Amino acid sequence: MPYLMLAAAVVCEVFGTSMMKLSDGFQRKAPIVGIVAGYALAFALLGLAVKELPLGLAYGIWGGAGAALTAVVGAVFWKEGMGARKIIGVLLVVAGIAAMEMGAML
Repeated sequence: MPYLMLAAAVVCEVFGTSMMKLSDGFQRKAPIVGIVAGYALAFALLGLAVKELPLGLAYGIWGGAGAALTAVVGAVFWKEGMGARKIIGVLLVVAGIAAMEMGAML
């Protein structure tokens, strides 16, 4: 269950960040509601996840998976591109998360 909470926290954080892009530098006011809701839910769910998961592991997964997923969302929805360097960077983030996970299981 804590990993489900953590996954939901990642999705909420990516949603909030996407709303930030949609707000056009906070010029459009309606997406600000999505920013606040996304981040509030993300932090609440992360707080629930760290009740059972090690803090460093949970935060590493949350931050890394959020960054990787945000890069994919940016490429798909905002046409920001996904060149070789960005793909390598995302893969390195995923590899780092996997290494943290394997270290936590030892």
